[in-house]
Amino acid sequence: MTFRARPLWATLFALCLCSCTDIPASTVGGRILGKISYQGAAHLTMRRPAVRVMVVVDFPPSSGPLGFQIVERGEQPNFPAQVSYELLGIVPYQYKIVAQLVDLAEPDVAATQLPLGGYPNFCALMAPDQGWVVVSNDAAVTGADFSLYDNAGTADPCNTSTSVCPQAGRATMNLVVQSSLIPASADRLITALFPTFPWTSTTSTSVVPGDKLAFPKTILDDSIPPGSYAALYVCFDVGGNSGTGLCTDEDTYVLDVPSSPIAFPADKIVNLRVDLDARSVTVQGVDDPATRGCQ
Repeated sequence: MTFRARPLWATLFALCLCSCTDIPASTVGGRILGKISYQGAAHLTMRRPAVRVMVVVDFPPSSGPLGFQIVERGEQPNFPAQVSYELLGIVPYQYKIVAQLVDLAEPDVAATQLPLGGYPNFCALMAPDQGWVVVSNDAAVTGADFSLYDNAGTADPCNTSTSVCPQAGRATMNLVVQSSLIPASADRLITALFPTFPWTSTTSTSVVPGDKLAFPKTILDDSIPPGSYAALYVCFDVGGNSGTGLCTDEDTYVLDVPSSPIAFPADKIVNLRVDLDARSVTVQGVDDPATRGCQ
């Protein structure tokens, strides 16, 4: 079953597009301290580059940040290769930490084009059962270090698994996308797997830039939590100009919401095939890892 795409990435970047200023120091609640690294070059074309660090209760965020800090170049000599941050006045709870490299002089730049990262990495940031920072009144949280990566964090090495063998207690999604389309360097392929739909966060997300894309394209994720998944979304974003990652009329996409959710058993490999030309999704079976050479 195929439906028109909903704003899947809108919530992902609504937080990052907000207009924020630093929260003043406070003696209430805890603190989170860490360092953020960035080895890319996106800042070289920015007039006023800054790292925006935020603490949120979930990710993609369902509400605004509970704390944030903006760090600019003049404040730290190694910006943006290494940026120190301190989030103050955080009420005791468990949180996700996310940061983005932004241009304060160009607030309307599409968030999907900017570097992003989260603690301890992009994959843990996106996972509902990983990446939590627990804040208390007893002591500050220290060592919450992570890196920013281009293409809204999807260039993080953790997001480009090449192993079909599932991690212990997890499942692997072996997704093959086929199409007669010929990608240009500016195009993108976006995939997302949803545990429930609509109005839910993704379990697995990938973005493949056009210069690394050729069909058929295999997308592997060896860390899928076991369970049933309600929807699979695949979008060929022509020109990479959808901004928030939404498909438009010029793009080709499939949003599959099957009557029976897709099952991902623990320690198994689930094989899926998406035909963008036919706009169809097919479950091609479940493999035992031993049959694929896994130990």
